[in-house]
Amino acid sequence: MQKKSNDTAMQDEFDYKNHKVMHTMNAEKRDALFDASMKEFSKGYAAANTDEIVATAGIAKGLLFHYFGSKKGLYQFLLHYALDTVNAEYDKVILESNDFLENIWKVSKLAADLMFRYPVLYGFLAMSYFSSDGVEDIPNARPTEKLIQKIFKQSDKSLFRDDIDVEKAQNLILWAMNGYVNSLSAYGSDIEKYQKSYDPIMQEFEEYLNILRKIFYKQI
Repeated sequence: MQKKSNDTAMQDEFDYKNHKVMHTMNAEKRDALFDASMKEFSKGYAAANTDEIVATAGIAKGLLFHYFGSKKGLYQFLLHYALDTVNAEYDKVILESNDFLENIWKVSKLAADLMFRYPVLYGFLAMSYFSSDGVEDIPNARPTEKLIQKIFKQSDKSLFRDDIDVEKAQNLILWAMNGYVNSLSAYGSDIEKYQKSYDPIMQEFEEYLNILRKIFYKQI
């Protein structure tokens, strides 16, 4: 599997917004196709079946191939569409603090919010990162990567205890927060259940963050 390291370059090469499906297919039918396709591809690229996609979306199979040419063409289009949707949200994030934990909390909370708003899209992106074998030239399916790199770069390392390896501590914090956010995928597309649990989830999330702060930061 070959991934492009520069997502922006890939977006320039593949401008999905000017794709004919965005301008010539009925919006309701297009949304149904995107939703059905991402759900099916969430099984993994190889396991996904275009017959299932068109049956669920309620369109003719010939129409799918008219717009995308192949299963691979549909998959590549959806990856760029999904990443652009999520990246647009992360691009709005302004990191005003140099506190590593505070910024990780901010990004992790946004990730949890986006999983709630776009459950099918997020499930598709998560699976695509691990199951895109046989598909070349696909973008990196981790939309937070550039933002996380920025957090590492601007963090104030003096906040950490003097007796620990700061880089290792930062990685441990990041892995812990990623693990917690990823655990929310257990809700799947059950938006009602997630909505009811949202406040307790965020409270628990912040409690974990406070524990990490006590472990790794200087206590003033």
